[in-house]
Amino acid sequence: MKIAKNLLKQKLADLEKHYVAFLCEQFARWREFADITQRLIDSAPVNEQECPESYLHEFRMLREVLRMDATGSFDWNNSVLRESFAHFAISPFYKIWGETIARITLLLAEEAGVKTLIEIGAGRGHMTEIMLKNMAESSCRLPLIVTDVAPAVLNEIEKHRLAYPANPLRTMPWDISQPPPQELLESIERPCLIYERASIMYSNISALENMASVTDIVVLGDMFNYTGELFAYDSISEKIGGKPLFYSQIKPLMEKHFTGHFFFDLRAQEMLGYPSTTILIGWK
Repeated sequence: MKIAKNLLKQKLADLEKHYVAFLCEQFARWREFADITQRLIDSAPVNEQECPESYLHEFRMLREVLRMDATGSFDWNNSVLRESFAHFAISPFYKIWGETIARITLLLAEEAGVKTLIEIGAGRGHMTEIMLKNMAESSCRLPLIVTDVAPAVLNEIEKHRLAYPANPLRTMPWDISQPPPQELLESIERPCLIYERASIMYSNISALENMASVTDIVVLGDMFNYTGELFAYDSISEKIGGKPLFYSQIKPLMEKHFTGHFFFDLRAQEMLGYPSTTILIGWK
């Protein structure tokens, strides 16, 4: 697949500038948050007012996770967790993250002549809705296959199908920690592009190889640990299934399966000294 990295970066330059500026504001006080969550682990007093506003909901969630962990009783229906996850899905960060993933995806789809789009980890369909809106605005009518590990979750997507009837949309169960199902393989016309937001961190590293077996291009939105550093918030997140995605482990897989890749938002990581990046683009 002929994708010129420098030319692609030029075409994405305005979008990258806008996204990096947002990240530099969103994550500006990440070191304070790291210190505060360490104090939580150490059972030291922490006043909620000390937490940077952009991290407040995450702070409340992680604090509650530690409280439940201490009692040995975990409840996914805990009101604090439910409110936090509901907030994340509609937060300014998740919205601009999703919009950026969608816009990158559609630009790449046009550049590479993509025939099929696949979404990983549909959840409640917030990312699906963002993609369908962007597809409608750009008059893109590519087939979109929306997947999730839980078949029941895909019922949430039906309302989006009704809202965007002109877009060819199918749903299909797929646990990305496993090879793609035959039904999915038979539904794809190449070139294919896979995109996702916050899904791989709740799976495992083999998910990348399983996706690579299906697709020609990936636009991966996850918290990729670029520096290898871990902080208190990472260890608390692991208690609810969030796994660190180390670039040192991902890089060999990207080089094995794709001819080129880069982190779209690497400038933000460099400017802030932030350990993570949030969007990885790769192509065969």
